[in-house]
Amino acid sequence: MSKTYSDQLDKAKVLIAGLRRNYEQIRNRGISLENLTDLENAISEAEILNGEVERLRSEINEALAAANKKLITIKDRTLEYKRIVKRYNDMSKWADFGVMDKR
Repeated sequence: MSKTYSDQLDKAKVLIAGLRRNYEQIRNRGISLENLTDLENAISEAEILNGEVERLRSEINEALAAANKKLITIKDRTLEYKRIVKRYNDMSKWADFGVMDKR
C-alpha cells in the first residue's frame, strides 16, 4: 500500500473514532451513526481492494521480469544468427535470410 493511500485510510479511521467518542456533540449536525458505519465499511473495502491491487502488481512484476528475460534471449540469438549469416554470405544475399542490415 502506498504511503499516501495508507495515510488517508488511517486519517479516516482516526476521524471515525473521534466522531464516535464525541457523537453526542455532533449527532444533530448531519452525521449519523449509519454514516460512520458506511465510512468504516468503505475503508474496509478500500483495504481489500488495495490488497488485490498489490497482489496484481506483484504478478505483473513477475510476468514483466520473465518477459524481459525472454526478450534478452531473443535479441541475443537474433544477433548471433545475423552474425553467422553475415560472416558466411555475401551482402547481396543477406536479405534472402531475413537480414535487412546494410552493413
